[in-house]
Amino acid sequence: MKVLKEDISTKKEEKNTAILTPLLQDEYNKFYTQLYVKRYSQNTIKSYCSIFLYFLKDCRDSPPESWSLEDIKNWIRTKLDRYKWSEAYQNSVINALKFYYEKVRGETKSFWEIRARSPKKLPGTLSREDVSKLILGCTNEKHKLILSMIYSCGLRISEMVNLRKKDIHNDQKRIFIKSGKGKKDRYVVLPTKISHLLKSYIDNYSPDYWLIEGQDGGKYSVRSIQLLFHKNIEKAQIDAYATVHTLRHSYATHLLEAGVDLRYIQQALGHESLKTTEIYTHITDVNKYRMISPIDDMNI
Repeated sequence: MKVLKEDISTKKEEKNTAILTPLLQDEYNKFYTQLYVKRYSQNTIKSYCSIFLYFLKDCRDSPPESWSLEDIKNWIRTKLDRYKWSEAYQNSVINALKFYYEKVRGETKSFWEIRARSPKKLPGTLSREDVSKLILGCTNEKHKLILSMIYSCGLRISEMVNLRKKDIHNDQKRIFIKSGKGKKDRYVVLPTKISHLLKSYIDNYSPDYWLIEGQDGGKYSVRSIQLLFHKNIEKAQIDAYATVHTLRHSYATHLLEAGVDLRYIQQALGHESLKTTEIYTHITDVNKYRMISPIDDMNI
């Protein structure tokens, strides 16, 4: 416990005591301004600026323009040794620095081929029976609608909380997803069963602007959806490792199993690249699970 406490305090102190020189502060301001005028999301701006500030703290003796590719590699190696960064966080660091050197300083893209190799993980999914059990076991009408829509429309949790009443086009049987990931708009199919749930929910809850509102009005929180999901997962005695995003993975997998073309699934999910959607083919390739092992033909 003592070692853990010292590591945490050292890391916190190192991140929070970054006092920049006027020249470095000017670089930070340019970095923030470029992110802002390019209309990056607030989450991305916050994440990139935090990383860039962390980097600038180590630029007191050598300004950013003097850093070579080898300097960057050695800096990352030092931090990896000390803080054991995950592959995802390491790539976030690369993305932030890549933005600075390419978009602020105008350097070439070839300078940044130093990404971490990401692990090839298959997305977790629930069976149709488990999804049915989860939704049927949900007694709160609002919560039932949330889980049903995330699954049946393949929504991200952020897309669910950002839905407005006017985004529901009941007459056209579709839902407008405004500014999804990557600020891309799209339409998704509104299932008939969801139409019935929506009508009952709107009649009983009378939401004003946002489709799903909190107790005091305003947008429903992401954290509230996560809590209600895990509460109902536990109640239904389903996979404890599932997350809200598992419903979206399950939606894509079940569509593929039903024979829906991969490109239609790509559009429904809002994936920019078909390669992102193709990961579901590894889950639904049932033929490889029907292979007979050679041992089954042996007299042993």
